[in-house]
Amino acid sequence: MKVDDKPTPVLDADPEFLREEIVRLGPWHYELEVTPEVSTRAFLDAPEGTYPDWFDRISFIPNFEESFTRTLRRVYPEGLVGRSMLDCACNCGAYLFVAKDFGAGECFGSDVREHWIEQARFLSKYRTRPAGGIEFRVCDLYELPKLGLTPFDITFFGGIFYHLPDPVSGLKIAADLTRELLIVNTATRNGYPDGMLVVGEESKERLLSGIHGLNWFPTGPDVLARILRWLDFPEVRLHWHVPHPPNQPADTGRLQLFAARDKGTFEAFDRSR
Repeated sequence: MKVDDKPTPVLDADPEFLREEIVRLGPWHYELEVTPEVSTRAFLDAPEGTYPDWFDRISFIPNFEESFTRTLRRVYPEGLVGRSMLDCACNCGAYLFVAKDFGAGECFGSDVREHWIEQARFLSKYRTRPAGGIEFRVCDLYELPKLGLTPFDITFFGGIFYHLPDPVSGLKIAADLTRELLIVNTATRNGYPDGMLVVGEESKERLLSGIHGLNWFPTGPDVLARILRWLDFPEVRLHWHVPHPPNQPADTGRLQLFAARDKGTFEAFDRSR
């Protein structure tokens, strides 16, 4: 299959075949329903030794569909109503599939690793919920402008800021492709005043790492809000900030910000607060 081919949906696949494919394509990072009987959780039943040691131990996020739907509902309580969506570093495409369930229109996801895009193609082909109008591409974020994409209403920029050697330029690429709302989800570095980026280094091979080696962590929401306002998103809202998430190093936090071109985008969010 070519990278940009759109698979033909298969709606009557044998459940055992689906489980075998989920194991073959593992490990998975997100729990996502494939059919009412089968989800990506099936890879957890793989026999010991199924995956080589270099795959590392991938964290698995359960109940993902419910949690991301709640996130979207904070800003769009009536659903996405055909809004287009871009996901930078889309992993298996989980955010876009949930967005589709919530009424999104055309969607595009890119990730630098073939492993995740192969999972996204599998879900596009076998997921029984509507998945039409989603395209996936293997692509480094810094190469995204070369694809000539039309800007999207919503962009999800999750789990990528802190894997980039130049995160401000990376975030600008996403911002330039966003008309209405930009969602930024990132790890943070504790122990420093907010307003800074702290340099680090990471593996280039791990499935949940970047490919460049050098990376930068924001030290809190303020530094990201200032960057987003510089990128012409004057309205920024902190959705949540957890300085010490469970099962994370003591110096690592996590936060999620919403950024909009217009204050009216946050009418429902501001009322809910």
